[in-house]
Amino acid sequence: MKRLLPFLLAAGPPALVLLLALAMVVVGAPAGMTATTMATMADMADCTDDTDTTAAAATGTTVTPNDVAVSLARAFAKAGYSRASTAGVLGVIQFESGMNPAQEQIGEPDPMLRGYGLNQWTPRSKIRDWMDANHVSGEDSDADVQIRMLVATAQTDFNNHFLAAVRAEGHEPTDNDLRTWWLKADNPEDAAVAWMAGYGRPYWADRHEKEREQYARSYYDSKELADIDFPSESNPDGKKDAASASHDTSDTDASCDADADDSSDGDAKYGDVGGAPTNTHDFGWMCATKLKICHAGDMGAPPLDWQAMGDYQCYWYWLARSWLVHDGDVINPHTANGGQLSDWAAGTKGWTRSDEPRPGAGVCFWGGGNNHVAFVEKVDKDPSGWKIMISEGNFNDGGAGLWTSYNARWLTKGEYAAASGNGFFWKDSWKL
Repeated sequence: MKRLLPFLLAAGPPALVLLLALAMVVVGAPAGMTATTMATMADMADCTDDTDTTAAAATGTTVTPNDVAVSLARAFAKAGYSRASTAGVLGVIQFESGMNPAQEQIGEPDPMLRGYGLNQWTPRSKIRDWMDANHVSGEDSDADVQIRMLVATAQTDFNNHFLAAVRAEGHEPTDNDLRTWWLKADNPEDAAVAWMAGYGRPYWADRHEKEREQYARSYYDSKELADIDFPSESNPDGKKDAASASHDTSDTDASCDADADDSSDGDAKYGDVGGAPTNTHDFGWMCATKLKICHAGDMGAPPLDWQAMGDYQCYWYWLARSWLVHDGDVINPHTANGGQLSDWAAGTKGWTRSDEPRPGAGVCFWGGGNNHVAFVEKVDKDPSGWKIMISEGNFNDGGAGLWTSYNARWLTKGEYAAASGNGFFWKDSWKL
């Protein structure tokens, strides 16, 4: 595990002064955290409410979730994990990296043994290997890339190597399995120990278990997590059948009500559904999906009504991508034009039309020579108000419906308007 002391000794007298000044903070600081971040933690009493008198506060292990933590929490909620399970992950990662996706393990000279990123993957090449295997573009230091990796590998990277050690502490993992215990944990402390032991698997004698538990509790109790719509129990199939018991459903967007006025439902929602590449221009990346679209002529399996759209048109792609992301929960509206699907949704019960984007929604372009529909992969903040990454079919000028017409691109709010953006739309059951 990481060590702060060798780093501070090597840094010279100023760092030693900082060590003395922040002694109480360092005790509970995440391993690998920079001096700047530790100073921020020293000031954190100004960012917490006056009722925070827990053991976590006493040891400096309270946190105010930053953008990375909130994005990670939203991604786990979207994937079907409960608030307790998610807080456990956050607590462990806070200790490992201080929520810094570019954090390198301090004090380890061997790059093959040096942890990196949010989860301190060792070696760092594990991130790139996962990106390549899953056709994910970007840099291995990107927070969104690492968050996608965490959500994806939460299904597969657990083992029970430390099960006996956990039981020796007096814990009773559900079904004698660490991942099951994490999924079914009804408190963030158990979830943190389960994730640490089953997924993170640190050097056991230096695991700082209490600090991780305290970070997890701080995240669990934060307003930021309270504002996220978690399922009441973890369901790794990604279906959110019920709101968390602590979630105030009175704040639910009106757009979730099929009978509401959906023409303007507030600000954009930021996030990323993940999975669509940005570095290719054919549909071969879909071969590894449930649709198994592997070469020109493949239209997807199983055979569905949307195949009747033909070729590799934008309408076909929106249906296929929605089918993948939303677990087959999509129908073919059979409108004459893809660019008018948002208009169709506005008048159809069970569907929502909005002027503000959400990850997982469709987006239409209509007018001024435009007749196009695409899929919203990601929504980010931007000086223009927001920006969206879309994936789409039939996007080139070499002829309609080509196998090589897959594309992904960013559009700012202004660029969307200039392209005759005609609104965003989604099925209410998607719970975007």
